[in-house]
Amino acid sequence: MARIRVAASIAATSDYPTQREACRLAEAGGFDAFARPDHLLAEGALAPPGAPILECFTSIAALVPTTTRLRFVQTVACNSFRNPALLAKMVASLDVVSGGRVELGLGAGWLREEYEAYGFEFPPIGVRLGQLQEALQIVKRLWTGEPVDYEGRYYRLRAAVCAPAPVQRPRPPILVGGGGPGVLAIAAAEADIVNVVPVAARAAGGTDAGRFTLEGFRRKIARVRELADAAGRDPATLTFSGMFFVQLAETAAEAQRLRGAVAARYGLAQAEVADFPLFLIGTPAELRERLAERVGRLDLGHVVLQCGTTAVLARVATEVLPALR
Repeated sequence: MARIRVAASIAATSDYPTQREACRLAEAGGFDAFARPDHLLAEGALAPPGAPILECFTSIAALVPTTTRLRFVQTVACNSFRNPALLAKMVASLDVVSGGRVELGLGAGWLREEYEAYGFEFPPIGVRLGQLQEALQIVKRLWTGEPVDYEGRYYRLRAAVCAPAPVQRPRPPILVGGGGPGVLAIAAAEADIVNVVPVAARAAGGTDAGRFTLEGFRRKIARVRELADAAGRDPATLTFSGMFFVQLAETAAEAQRLRGAVAARYGLAQAEVADFPLFLIGTPAELRERLAERVGRLDLGHVVLQCGTTAVLARVATEVLPALR
């Protein structure tokens, strides 16, 4: 089995010193990457209204020089927030500054409250999907370093050049995240890594997320492989990714209480929580077993472990991560 790439993540609303410490622990603990979400507002998805949250790309730029090996990825950037030509330039610049340690995670966007609060138009999903597909095409072409003319339905470029080009060749890896059929079709055609999530999943809850199962995850992966083959791509070249929120328990009784809380929040039976793809809950021994089993069952090559705090991240690095190595 190929080596699994594992990214660490902590609470999105963590302040900069906490994120810097998380990167130190992740690098020392053997994680491959550090993941940052791309939200302009925390409420409705991540935390209570008014909670502070650092912007994704500027925080990554500040974290890069505090590390030497760790890679950085967005889970995922909202395509609507940045013109794709500017986005290509931003990621290329970060790749140069980091010595080739930055990846691009991109999605179609979904949280209406953010769009409205910041004055972005919130178009129908069909438009957002069309914009995402064009954006990925633009980014790839600009990263060649050659002049790009592009005439799409949503974006136009005239002799645009991205110089310096990214350090990584042929280009930085592209992760596309989502769960709906439209996003998965785009991922099948354009992505290197496909991060499968519930449709419009909210980290803080949501009834739709509760219907997400490991079997549903497997079906989405199978569908992406079919779509990649239909698009003329070798499905074996795609890497599949899962994001799991880790809840670490000290005892079996505490683990049972944590599973009960998740069951109540998402409308699940207690027995369903173990196979609920959004969470990994248990003692370190249970987490090792369930993480390894889940990676094998879903044939994942990439995992994002949302550890919540630096203390949990450090424990996961020493007590759980070795199960994947």
